[in-house]
Amino acid sequence: MGKVTEFVTYWGPTTAEWGETEKRFTIEREEELLRGEATEGGRTMEKISLNDIFDGDVVTGVDMVNGYVPLVLYANDDMIIEVANCDQEQGGWHRNMGGDEWVFQYQGSRTIESEVGPVKINEGEMSVIPRGVAHKNVGHGSNIEITIYTKKPLQRMCPSDPEQARLRMKMKDGKPVHPPARLDNPAPE
Repeated sequence: MGKVTEFVTYWGPTTAEWGETEKRFTIEREEELLRGEATEGGRTMEKISLNDIFDGDVVTGVDMVNGYVPLVLYANDDMIIEVANCDQEQGGWHRNMGGDEWVFQYQGSRTIESEVGPVKINEGEMSVIPRGVAHKNVGHGSNIEITIYTKKPLQRMCPSDPEQARLRMKMKDGKPVHPPARLDNPAPE
């Protein structure tokens, strides 16, 4: 197979410290070591099928006594990732005082009713419910929603305008065309 270039990065929004070699660098590796042919090192990657879990009969958060609760997929001390299907109005309001909620509509659509106003999210769309905002889900038929709870507040890094967002992603000669957003200097609206 031969040698290939591997890009090595560390934690950070878009790992955008392109000029800092200790934050992003490249190495040459034997390709067979990167194609699962190595016998040691690394954690095993496993697949979860949300479509198999939510087979039509599993509805969460409607009957808060005898139904189903959201399923936690992954978690650590800083975040929780869960999945749910609330196909109608949720059985109660929720106010998360422990962190922000990043919500992604994987399938279908829902409206997030909240004390600061409703937000309808369709398949492929996302939003953030800030810590302390009372809300409830109103599903519009069968849907699958993914929620990530974070202890630290989330800061929007992406411009609201889709064209401006695409420009943030543009590369030329191996470098970003525009300076990437950083936590201390997020993207302008």
